[in-house]
Amino acid sequence: MDDKFLKQVIEELQAIRQQTAQPVKEVLSVSEAAVYLSISEYTLREWVRKKRIPHSRVCGQVRFKKSKLDKWIDRNEITILN
Repeated sequence: MDDKFLKQVIEELQAIRQQTAQPVKEVLSVSEAAVYLSISEYTLREWVRKKRIPHSRVCGQVRFKKSKLDKWIDRNEITILN
């Protein structure tokens, strides 16, 4: 293969990749956070109601910062000692 052709193909693939890449959301809705945490929306709403998980209210709707959920997961990790 010609190096010039290969370079052109790589550039085109990179351009396509950039167009289709989804930006990472920092603020998640209840449904998005439930998917992210692999739990049901019902369970997530219960945790919100009982104030067991970090969340905010924006115009009356519950929202979650992904970075805070990640920290919450880290804080609640159970270490198994041998």
